Amino acid sequence: MRIFSKLALGATVALYLSPLALAAQEVTLRVHSFGSPASLDHTAHLDRWAEKVEADSDGRIAVEVYPSLQLGGSVADLVSQMEDGIVDIIWTLPGFTPGRFPGAQGLELPFMNTGTSATMSPAAMEFIEANLAKEFEGIKIISVHATDAALIHTHGKPIRALEDFQGMKLRVAGRFIGEAVKGLGATPVGMGLGDVYEALSRGQVDGMLINWAITQPFRFYEVTDYHTDYPLFQSMLMTLMSQDSYDRLPDDLKAVIDANSGIEYATRMGEIWDTATDPARQATVDAGDEIITLSDAEIARWKEAVKPAYDAWIAEMDSRGYDGAALFQSLQEITAKYGRK
Repeated sequence: MRIFSKLALGATVALYLSPLALAAQEVTLRVHSFGSPASLDHTAHLDRWAEKVEADSDGRIAVEVYPSLQLGGSVADLVSQMEDGIVDIIWTLPGFTPGRFPGAQGLELPFMNTGTSATMSPAAMEFIEANLAKEFEGIKIISVHATDAALIHTHGKPIRALEDFQGMKLRVAGRFIGEAVKGLGATPVGMGLGDVYEALSRGQVDGMLINWAITQPFRFYEVTDYHTDYPLFQSMLMTLMSQDSYDRLPDDLKAVIDANSGIEYATRMGEIWDTATDPARQATVDAGDEIITLSDAEIARWKEAVKPAYDAWIAEMDSRGYDGAALFQSLQEITAKYGRK
């Protein structure tokens, strides 16, 4: 497994294309990710996956991992890079390519989550496999695993009740959670994760909806004061392989990919993500921030307020030829089976 720096990239691509390099192993798979090399999904997932695939194939598969968008483009380009054959495997989120994975974004709807990645990840895999074959046509799913639960983190003003959302600007990462924020009474603001710290410090947004685990490496506790600690939703982290790249493999190498993919693999990734939740929460407590809990009655008010987000998702899925209401029922049933409250 090789991880490439930008300085070596030009020479690497030239070497990759040379006959000598192609003769060194049967197959080379290129993985492209927006994540930092130090992020959990590289140190515990993509890099380790590459090593395991190389070992399980006895070196017949070489895996090149390119973090931090080293092959160019933006996060929105990752899917097209995979589909155009520029890379074989990508790591992305459903909302990063607007309009491409609306069905998978249903898994990020408010209050449709189980609260832990170890339970939400298999729920996500089961829901996708049962309902979204058309949406993932041409794609071999390595895994879809969830972050730990996302909650509301704010600067300057706490959110203790539904009325506190009024006048607030909150950073969101997807269309449908943005619809939920509007239903709650705040204004959703879309921006990349790397811009959030500065936006909070400058007062350009009043808060964000994001999972606990990501707050510690980004030191968000330095620019927030209050944390309304109830699981609103969970983001989906998708590792996807071009079906064409998979189909070109001989059967025994397909078996290697299969053995390092699927619902059990996604569940293991979820278990790893959950280990980062408590340390991140504790770092926030140690910084002196206030953790806010909600009463059952208040939670019920919020659940009623976000229903327009469900209606928007159902309508979107209807427009794409699905039975949106039946799909929403399946989403509810599967997530309830895995522990949704």
